Amino acid sequence: MDVYCKVCGEPWDTLDIKEEFTEEEKEQFFKGKGCPACKGIETLYCEKCERFFKGWMIKDLTKEFGTDEVVKIIWKEKTCPYCLGKLKKVEFYEDFFSSVVENDGAIEDVLRINVLDLL
Repeated sequence: MDVYCKVCGEPWDTLDIKEEFTEEEKEQFFKGKGCPACKGIETLYCEKCERFFKGWMIKDLTKEFGTDEVVKIIWKEKTCPYCLGKLKKVEFYEDFFSSVVENDGAIEDVLRINVLDLL
């Protein structure tokens, strides 16, 4: 069963969360403050060229552009490095995270709490 990061929308299998996340990572993840991939860095979207920019992409983008200035352009100036369009923060809504409620107890097993306490 997948559970989605509220910052970047990445799916995480509940077994991976239970076995591979540290206690701190679990706490941050279920508080909606990011996952080990995005590290809480907001996801941005360019409406002009329809590209997403997620925190876990920083290393690849730095390599692609040959400089870490691209990180400043994207996350500080909110500008797309491909088309120079303005970037907007992606908001993931509750219906996107319906798997949290439909998990048949997997989350409760990982966190040792009632899943409804998280909503």
